[in-house]
Amino acid sequence: MITHDDLRRATDIEAAEPFEVAGLDMAGTDPGRSILSFIDDARFLPEAAANPALRVLLVATPLETDARAVLHDVVIVVTDDPRWAFYSLHNQVALTSTLETEPSVIADSASIHPTAFVDPIGVEIGANVIIEANATVLRSARIGANAVIRAGAVIGTSGFEHKRTSRGVLSVVHDGETVIGEGSEIGSLTVVGRGFSRRHTRLGADCRIDCNVMIAHGSQLGERVFVAAGAVLAGSTAVGDDVWVGPNATLIDRVRVGAGARIGIGSVVFREVSAGDQVLGNPARVVARS
Repeated sequence: MITHDDLRRATDIEAAEPFEVAGLDMAGTDPGRSILSFIDDARFLPEAAANPALRVLLVATPLETDARAVLHDVVIVVTDDPRWAFYSLHNQVALTSTLETEPSVIADSASIHPTAFVDPIGVEIGANVIIEANATVLRSARIGANAVIRAGAVIGTSGFEHKRTSRGVLSVVHDGETVIGEGSEIGSLTVVGRGFSRRHTRLGADCRIDCNVMIAHGSQLGERVFVAAGAVLAGSTAVGDDVWVGPNATLIDRVRVGAGARIGIGSVVFREVSAGDQVLGNPARVVARS
């Protein structure tokens, strides 16, 4: 749980009344648990007001009156920079909740090249895993049995999450896991980002990821997903089973792709792709339906 004491320790901000929430999240998100969030733009007040999970809201000083008018059962905490306060609190919670100390566990049958790096803390590597030359496996990575990590790939790096605030640029701590499913293969020089804000990065069983692919923090892929060279899956994308993502395609953050869909070469996907659809272009448009 996260309390007013945590907020004070992270930011020196005193809440007007005590609180306790299960987590931190965006104002318009209902994760099914009580959350603390922030708003620095009045456009997002309606989303906050409609969110039953919201219990505490950090708001910019000019928005205090409007926020109190529509958020009657929410603890309002007023600050000059709610974005800075929110992510400073996130960083403290993430750092204190991810202090792994358990030694890495590597199956005896795993084959790890002498030039590969596996973090000695917090990694799990299953039976018959192959990790090739100069690959890197970082803390909080879980690699299932029979997976292959090709030369130079990086598993579990912190993603690109930095916030401009009134107090300078604040880099956000990554606190999730990176899970590679059984039998999956990660191509050379591909990067799979670590989970973020408790949303783990997950690849299901038997995925095939080509060379020079970026799978950003919090992305979650189903089983047997094929991703060709040069593709970019931005943060928190969700890809169903048996999807094909073509070379140099880009999926923007939080986009959803249904099972069996096909993303054509060089496509830029801004909107949800339904199961079985084939899309192509920039922006991607449906060219065939199942």
